[in-house]
Amino acid sequence: MQPEIWIGIVQISFANPDAPTVMQPAFTVVTTWACNSEEFRKKCSEMLESYGWKLLSVDQADPLPDDGVFSDELEDMLERTRCNPDAIIYGTLHTYPLM
Repeated sequence: MQPEIWIGIVQISFANPDAPTVMQPAFTVVTTWACNSEEFRKKCSEMLESYGWKLLSVDQADPLPDDGVFSDELEDMLERTRCNPDAIIYGTLHTYPLM
């Protein structure tokens, strides 16, 4: 099977810059080349670990649809992914409030 661009939402945990011992939950969109959902998950996990972050879950990960309409940010991420077969691009980090 040939790799194709996948897009998915990942739930992560990262160290809060204001309180490094507090892990902050967040989510972001990721684009990368993959052959299947397992490869997508593995690439996301490795990329996040390189920042000291932890992958909590992968949601809605699928091959890029041919007829998708995307935001400017996502179109930029997709263009960068198309140009680099080794790319693992993540978008804006959306954090959840701590309770």
